[in-house]
Amino acid sequence: MRYYLLLLISLASFSSAMAADSAPAATPAPAPAVNPIVFPNYGFRINPLEMPSVYPVVPAIQMYLPAMPLPSNPRATFSPNVFVQVQPFVGTMKEYITQSTQSMTDAGYIIRGQITPSTDVWSLEYIAVVNGVAMHWYAKAIHSGYRVYYAAGGVPDEMWTALADALKSCVNSFDITGTAPEIKYTPAPAPVAAPPAGGPAAAPAPAATTAKPATSAATPAPAAKSATGTSAK
Repeated sequence: MRYYLLLLISLASFSSAMAADSAPAATPAPAPAVNPIVFPNYGFRINPLEMPSVYPVVPAIQMYLPAMPLPSNPRATFSPNVFVQVQPFVGTMKEYITQSTQSMTDAGYIIRGQITPSTDVWSLEYIAVVNGVAMHWYAKAIHSGYRVYYAAGGVPDEMWTALADALKSCVNSFDITGTAPEIKYTPAPAPVAAPPAGGPAAAPAPAATTAKPATSAATPAPAAKSATGTSAK
């Protein structure tokens, strides 16, 4: 059974209005002590939004740069982005790479280059056509226990030259802390299915994810969006 890395779809958050209760609202419990994510250039920090479970697949974080006009169409914009995904995977990193590269080839992705600097680390650069637009991705995957941690950054290929250094620098800084709880069970295998355009293959996932649409400003969350105007394993 092959596993597929599905790039998670960014979904807008929704809130539900609830009827007010006659009793006074309970005082919120204090947040646990954590190390905040700090953005020094923007001048803010925030605690990570996370849950203890990482099954089946967790879209841990997605970061966006401001929307930028496409060179070929200044009226259309795209928000360069980097996301991190955590997914269960039963097998070795070698098996993960073999399955991913095969599914990427089957889906028509173009792998521009890849390297395995160590047994459990894989970096790659690839192009996938999304809704007729060539999307350029750079990714880094790290295998640990029953998990694969996958970080990727992408933009339309026509923007790659201008933004490659910034995306690669961010993705290359990605590392794991080794503090996640051990998975003490064997994750159920995912059904065999072609991965969505935008990333390589792997484990069970809720929804496909790629970069955002090229005509909208950055809106978090890898609904699969294309670079044409409506949105990197």
